[in-house]
Amino acid sequence: MATIRWVGAGSSALLEALSARGIARAADAPVTVVHGRQWSDVPRPAGPWVWMSPGAIGATDRRAATLAGCYAAIDARTPGAADLLVERVLELSEPGPLPPQDPEVVAESAATRAVLRQVAQAARTSMPVLLTGETGTGKEVAARLLHAWSGRPGRFVPINCAAIPNELMEGELFGYARGAFSGAIRGHEGLVSAATGGTVFLDEIDDTPHALQVKLLRVLEDRVVIRLGDTTPRTVDFRLVAATNRDLHPLIEAGSFGADLYERLAIVSIELPPLRERREDIPRLVEHFIERFYREEPAAVDRGRVQKISPEAMEVLEGYRWPGNVRELRNVVFGALVGKRAGSELLLSDLPRRLLGAREGEGRGVVDVSALERAVSTGRFDLRVEKENLERLALAQALSLARGNAARAAKLLGAVGRGEATDPGGTGRAMMRRLGLKARRSRGAPSRR
Repeated sequence: MATIRWVGAGSSALLEALSARGIARAADAPVTVVHGRQWSDVPRPAGPWVWMSPGAIGATDRRAATLAGCYAAIDARTPGAADLLVERVLELSEPGPLPPQDPEVVAESAATRAVLRQVAQAARTSMPVLLTGETGTGKEVAARLLHAWSGRPGRFVPINCAAIPNELMEGELFGYARGAFSGAIRGHEGLVSAATGGTVFLDEIDDTPHALQVKLLRVLEDRVVIRLGDTTPRTVDFRLVAATNRDLHPLIEAGSFGADLYERLAIVSIELPPLRERREDIPRLVEHFIERFYREEPAAVDRGRVQKISPEAMEVLEGYRWPGNVRELRNVVFGALVGKRAGSELLLSDLPRRLLGAREGEGRGVVDVSALERAVSTGRFDLRVEKENLERLALAQALSLARGNAARAAKLLGAVGRGEATDPGGTGRAMMRRLGLKARRSRGAPSRR
């Protein structure tokens, strides 16, 4: 039986419609129904949710709710709204494909579990998949899971595009006939043909030359390759998974990456979260890397085996920003174990000094430092505009939490919101005028005279 968590004012008609379809209310239900005119008046639900508004929903509000994770926004006055609500709740209650259990995969956090569900969903098809995310987030791990869960009988063939010289890449991917060029004393089938029935993983796809991008697009469309120095087309059956740690849109605008190829690759796009957004995984990842270290380095057991990590050391690991993500965490754990002389506990003194010098809670602020670095590197970053956008978002959130009271909103914003004024409300109202915001007062809130 499906269950929901109801937030907001009750509606007997809607609740009766849900109950008639076997949908019950529960405090810990995975699906939330937000009932009210302003979805932003309630804390954002952790899981999937539906917004049921008693009034009209504007296009701007609908898009904002969707960006905040809303599955569907429904106007309660619409004919059949109750039936539509039931339909959407039942859709969200469908479990979907459950990722197979894998001892090498750590998924304690909701962010990681969501990615694994996306991977499992994509694995059931033969569509190309584009994996995006910062360096070290595990894109090759995700690609291998896609292949393993797809049931394809062929090989998984990983190719690092940045590691192959441009002039050799076409021959490596699509093959060449004997005598096709000087030094080709024997033919080569090509890595794509070697993956027939399997999966080709193109890592750092952004490093492919434009001429090869055109040929790769043609292969994806026709499923046919022609080796260098040959005229015979060869049919290939493979699943393509590509990965990049860069935003491809600026490259498309600059003309260095083909828009047509991007559209073909991004039919299914999965973004892997950075480690700072899945901190719940860190303790289990540390355990996993300790176990893996002793599997790969059995001789290290002669000095004693580390069984656990001290609370102080774990606190540092959980608070660090991890710009290198999971790969950096692995290297830190491995390095600490190599340097460990004796003892069964990994201590704070075993960790690299650079971690100990990091500020407490670094990386937990509202600014994503890595995203900021990527934006600045494009050369089109506008600090004034971004600062104003941040002020507007923060003030809008503060006004929502303060139910439209400018003085309380200004106090929520700290020193910047209060400024030097003795009247924080005046400061708040001045910010509202400057940023073009209007307070939406909740029903029953007292007006200021």
